[in-house]
Amino acid sequence: MVLVQQSFRRRCNPLVLALAGVWLAGTAAAAEDDENLYFSDLPIVASVSRLPQRLSEVPASVTVIDRDMIRASGARNFADLLRLVPGFQVTPPNQESAVVAYHGLSNEEYTPRVQVLIDGRSQYSPLFNSGVNWNLLPVVLENIERIEVIRGSNTVSYGSNAFLGVVNIITQDTSQTQGWMIAANHGNASIRDETVRWGGRSGPVDVRMTYHQLGDSGFRKMFDANRWFDPHDSRHSKVFDLRVDAPLGDRDELQFTLSHASDISQYGRPNSLTDPFRDLSQSSTALSGQWRRVLGEGSEVKIRYSHVEDWASGAYQERLSYADKNSVTQTYYYPANPGGESRIDEIDFEHLFSPSAKTRFVWGMSGKWTALSSYQQFSTKDWQQRSSHRIFGNLEWRPDKEWLFNLGGSFENDSVVGELFDPRASVSYHLFQDHTLRFVASRAHRTPSLYEAYGNTSKAAAGTVSPVDRTFYAKPGLKAERIDTLELGYLGQYKPWRASFDFRAFHERSPNRITIIPYAPPATAADDKFEDSAHPYGRADSALNLERVTIQGYEYQANWQALERTRLLYSYAYIRTYAFLSSEDMVVDAANNIAKISRQTSESAPRRSQSLMVIQKLPFDLEASLMYYKSGWMRWRRNSYTSPYERVDWRLAWPFKLGSSRAEVAYTAQMANHSIEGRRETRVANEMHWLSLRLDF
Repeated sequence: MVLVQQSFRRRCNPLVLALAGVWLAGTAAAAEDDENLYFSDLPIVASVSRLPQRLSEVPASVTVIDRDMIRASGARNFADLLRLVPGFQVTPPNQESAVVAYHGLSNEEYTPRVQVLIDGRSQYSPLFNSGVNWNLLPVVLENIERIEVIRGSNTVSYGSNAFLGVVNIITQDTSQTQGWMIAANHGNASIRDETVRWGGRSGPVDVRMTYHQLGDSGFRKMFDANRWFDPHDSRHSKVFDLRVDAPLGDRDELQFTLSHASDISQYGRPNSLTDPFRDLSQSSTALSGQWRRVLGEGSEVKIRYSHVEDWASGAYQERLSYADKNSVTQTYYYPANPGGESRIDEIDFEHLFSPSAKTRFVWGMSGKWTALSSYQQFSTKDWQQRSSHRIFGNLEWRPDKEWLFNLGGSFENDSVVGELFDPRASVSYHLFQDHTLRFVASRAHRTPSLYEAYGNTSKAAAGTVSPVDRTFYAKPGLKAERIDTLELGYLGQYKPWRASFDFRAFHERSPNRITIIPYAPPATAADDKFEDSAHPYGRADSALNLERVTIQGYEYQANWQALERTRLLYSYAYIRTYAFLSSEDMVVDAANNIAKISRQTSESAPRRSQSLMVIQKLPFDLEASLMYYKSGWMRWRRNSYTSPYERVDWRLAWPFKLGSSRAEVAYTAQMANHSIEGRRETRVANEMHWLSLRLDF
């Protein structure tokens, strides 16, 4: 591996020198003393409190990823963009949905602690363990206006499960995407991506339709059974998105969206009976409508309804064997199918107004009804039901120009865990113009998924119903996970240098983190229908409120418009995690497993991580960008780890006119310095290159 990396670096040296020379030429070409140079004002965001606020006045730390950053990153999938946010870690995705974590706590298959919204609609799915399936996000990168990432809890505004952070994807207004757009990526690893978008107008109504498909052959190296092999790892996904914006007079507007995302990913290992070659098919269909009425200056109401249906299927025969009580090896085939279907209906009401000249207030109510059917999760096809109702409010009070107070609260009643109350208090003090100190205290909850609360997973031989092995047992009485956060922040804007600096120090404490551990279910329990023979290993996994976790550290991000043609963005995070088991009696084989459980949690975030993006405009209208990511050692799973890494991506683009149309050709390289480990050290993602072409007409 070392020889390969050294060989690659030798091949890259001429390219690096050439790019450096062109960058210097572009820098020299820029007029450094141009009087028109300036650093733009801080943006207005509405994701934190649902009140439109300047970044210097929000009760949280926020990273904004704008369209220029999205384009310059060269990202093919959305999750990769979050590498630019301090404190975020992202696995190289392919057949498995990417795991995205903020401050760690990432032992789940999907992302259950970071709320993801697309134009206000949550992407959490009950089918995917109340987490986010990043392979099924119904959004196309070309349609995104900006991404507002809230670094910290925000259940006050978005309910339980906005536990550690919120990612709000805001798409472009349909009036800004008129005409046709065609784009394509072709490269190594069988990369074949195509996008077609059309926007039009009928009277006052604006319409946008987008179709996107993505495909590649995935990771090319996997280690198992003392050998490296080429895994069955291709992925093909499709997204269709329709959005209609219709004004209904001077004060009212109606927005309608319809989306369908599908994905087929290959799984399996060659010549394996326990993990055979197979496909996993998944889809998500969503329908949403929103009515908004402007009541006056700074006053409006919104009502939004959405319906989402998710589906997955990936049936295969799994060969299993174990030694029974008499030390006789028993072998059988289990018809596995990690799939199912789910439905969500949600309605949300919001009212924003100003009670006085010094205050603004937003309040609202929401209701959500969930249904889930999954034989894999519950050993039955019966539908599991869930409902929740919530009322929330955020008050902004400005007693004078130096001080700003934000107070908020959320009260939620969930049919699984009962009543939850989450408060937040924030005070911001403007030291002087463009420099703000902020202190925030908040509480947040994460409600357990239906699988964590009621899961009952067992394995039986094909053609039978009696379980041979019970693999998950939901212990009754599981409570919502809680986190209490104290945050000290500073945001400064240095206009003479066209720069900004955002610093956040945090102390996050969870007294009852939900952890899935090996647990010995009581065979004599009234709700236990299985005999001891159903536990050949003497245990089943179970979700328990078992860990006390403290996360503390600091992070910052800097944005510098160094020259008219040069933009630099840098982020850094330092994280320390401490984990202790509140009870050791419940853990099977405690001598070995307790250390593993605590180690996975305490090492689930790297001690240090950082990212750098440089965007440079060059002569002849060329645009270059360089992305650098560095992360320390960490664990994504209890029994696996990923080594420290440094990753380099770069992109070179040439926008040009083609008659009356706009066009762009670009070349992108990801992992250009060396291969990167995936979720674990036995999965390796290799260097990827592709050529892109886009045409707008």
